[in-house]
Amino acid sequence: MGIVGQSLVLFAVLISGAIGYLVANDIPIFSEADPTAIYGEWVEQGVPSYAADSFEVRKDGIYIKGARTTSHYEYTGSKLIYTVGNNTYLYTVEDRNTLQREKPYHYSTPFTKR
Repeated sequence: MGIVGQSLVLFAVLISGAIGYLVANDIPIFSEADPTAIYGEWVEQGVPSYAADSFEVRKDGIYIKGARTTSHYEYTGSKLIYTVGNNTYLYTVEDRNTLQREKPYHYSTPFTKR
C-alpha cells in the first residue's frame, strides 16, 4: 500500500472516530431539537406529593415555584441540562412525558409532565 492508500485509510479512520464521538455524546448532527417539546411543568414521581420537586420549562428559562431560577438551559432532544447556583441538573428524556433525573447524583428519579 502506497502513501495515497495509507492517507485514505487514515482519513477514513478519522472520519469514523469523529462520527462515533458525536453519536456517543448525543450531539445532534443533522437536526435541531424542538424546544417546545420540553415546555411545561414537570413533577417528581415516586415520592409523597408534599416532598415532590417540580419545575417548569418555558421559552425564557427554568421556573421553580413560579420564580425564574435560570434563563439559560440546554435541550438536545435527548437531554435537558441547566444550572442553579452550584448545582447542575441533568435529565434524560425517556419519552415525551417522562424525564429521568441523572444529576445531582444523590438519587435518580422520574419526572412526568403535568
